[in-house]
Amino acid sequence: MWVRGHIAKTWSDNYKNCIYLQDPIKGAQKEEWRKQGYYNTRQYGEMHGYPNEMPKWVESIASQLKLFHCGYVLYRMKTLDIMPMHTDHYKKYCEVFNATPNEVYRAVVFLEDWKSGHYFEMDDQAIVNWRAGDFIMWQGDVPHAASNIGIEDRYTLQITGQK
Repeated sequence: MWVRGHIAKTWSDNYKNCIYLQDPIKGAQKEEWRKQGYYNTRQYGEMHGYPNEMPKWVESIASQLKLFHCGYVLYRMKTLDIMPMHTDHYKKYCEVFNATPNEVYRAVVFLEDWKSGHYFEMDDQAIVNWRAGDFIMWQGDVPHAASNIGIEDRYTLQITGQK
């Protein structure tokens, strides 16, 4: 189950100045993607999140989405970055907030208008042509994927929380 919505853009572009690092995919997920033909270990995007300081405006976005106990990650996908189809498991979040995976919501907020080559897929539905402030939010383990085959970086805010 997932929803698509829109919130007013209330943020600056200071997310572009954050320090983004790659968190390599490992374990069973990496092996599964290799079986599917995804061999490049670099190309899953870069993140800016805990323990780094986040821009203050991320909390106002979570509030607009009516989420609490939130974790935030800014996500940058450079040209040819691909995050193959997967589901999220929320293991660390559930440990920290004593929650079950079915109590967890994830939202991806598009920080900029769609650009050619930017792609998001949710539960077998292609999502393109978004506007800054559009979001996708789901509960539990809905399959999704993302990629950037365009020439400009693709920026999103990922929020994990509860309702």
